[in-house]
Amino acid sequence: MPTIKHNFIKISLFLWLILVLACGRTIIVDPTPSFTLPALTSIDVLPNNRVKVSWYFDAYQEPLVTGFRLERSENNGIFQVLSDDITPNQRSIELAEPFRGGKVSFRLLSKTIKDTVASTVVSYFAPAVPTNVFCSTVSATSLQGIDKPNVYLSWQLEANSANYVENFIVQRSVSKAAYQTIGITRNLFFLDTTATISTDYSYLVRLATNNCASNEIPITVNTQSVGLCPQNFKLTFLSGKDKKSVLLNWDAQLAHFATFYVFRKTSESGVFEKLTPTGIRKTMFEDKTELKAKTSYFYKISTQIDSQPPTNCETSVLEIKNY
Repeated sequence: MPTIKHNFIKISLFLWLILVLACGRTIIVDPTPSFTLPALTSIDVLPNNRVKVSWYFDAYQEPLVTGFRLERSENNGIFQVLSDDITPNQRSIELAEPFRGGKVSFRLLSKTIKDTVASTVVSYFAPAVPTNVFCSTVSATSLQGIDKPNVYLSWQLEANSANYVENFIVQRSVSKAAYQTIGITRNLFFLDTTATISTDYSYLVRLATNNCASNEIPITVNTQSVGLCPQNFKLTFLSGKDKKSVLLNWDAQLAHFATFYVFRKTSESGVFEKLTPTGIRKTMFEDKTELKAKTSYFYKISTQIDSQPPTNCETSVLEIKNY
């Protein structure tokens, strides 16, 4: 009997030890929860052919989301990345959509610390655009540069164009050959500095965010081009009560796309002083500095055309004497 009791105590102690060890053991599990799909909640077609894509994601998972990627497909084709740097707290994005007709699909992917999860694809149908519709109207002016001719292009967006345009693609055809891209700009103007005299050119401007092109504008570059420099530069005295001032007038073909700088010096061999450090956007300037008697003043105008790259030109120097 004592032996049975002793064995029972030993067994009880052994079982108790096992229970203590089991209760004190640390069980390690994967702390990362399973991710639900980010849901594309709506596609809203906004004015001027912009599209707003919105989505939803569970708030409790936000700390584990590092961002989103938005992809786009046309007519069930391969998805192309539109944006790969959408912030974790962003829940919508506005896009400039093409005018081509057909099915447009979007796919959103959540970038997380564990993996990448794709959402359900959402689609809509874009209306077709008539072939006779242009996104912009282009005009061209042939300019005589300092040492070679240039072609200055300017354009404006039509009502059917996208309200937001990141870039414009400028294309040129030489002697009716195929169009080639010669530049990309964010401005509504472009200066083609590679033109040559007695050559026939045609130009197109395309919106980089879609396939809508401008009208086709033909132009022949010749030696009788409009000058970049201001024309009819004149100096006139204006009399006041206590002093005289000088009024400068000039004409400029591209006044709306140019910045003018006025320079003056008091002797033919002197150094020019810039009277308009930041430039002016008008073709008139009054020098109100009190003028010394029996002194000659020399003026010139420097022009900077808003182009890519910028183009500069200077007038000849004019003299006026205060007697």
